[in-house]
Amino acid sequence: MSAQLFLIAPPHTAPAAILAALERIAATTEIPALLLRRGDMAENAYKALAKAVIPRAQALGAAVLIEGEPGMVRLLGADGLHVVGGVKAVRDAVAALKPDPIVGVGDIGSRHDAMQKGELDIDYILFGPLSGDISEPERDLARWWAETMQVPSVLSNPDAGLAGHDAGDSEFIGLALPIGSEA
Repeated sequence: MSAQLFLIAPPHTAPAAILAALERIAATTEIPALLLRRGDMAENAYKALAKAVIPRAQALGAAVLIEGEPGMVRLLGADGLHVVGGVKAVRDAVAALKPDPIVGVGDIGSRHDAMQKGELDIDYILFGPLSGDISEPERDLARWWAETMQVPSVLSNPDAGLAGHDAGDSEFIGLALPIGSEA
């Protein structure tokens, strides 16, 4: 199975840089999903970033996921919400957004955590970091999930780069959006 791209945009990146990178990649590769990381950006700055990036990324074929509150998804025209946090945060997002927008989860610490969140009508589960390199225990957890569960998985290994990545049995590979000329 060949994994699909799940690109992760770094926080505090100018919209023009994100869009240039997306356009370079979209010229040769399909981009099913883009996560616009918020990090510690102020709400107004993040909203401005999202409003600048979302329509163009969607025009390139990417489903755009944001971080934040469920109400921001419709306000910004995003395709869904990436939730980090506990089961309550996931429940709240699913209750507010389903059936239409995508609700995905990350910050998975154990099989038990994955199963609890995976039972909540989510659309994907992300294993690994949003920045940095994936650990072997995270990779093992993703492998176990992909082999045994129905909910699609993202193996996030942002430091891997666009070439030569291995998602194991996961449906998606989470990679950092290469900003600059390295795309």
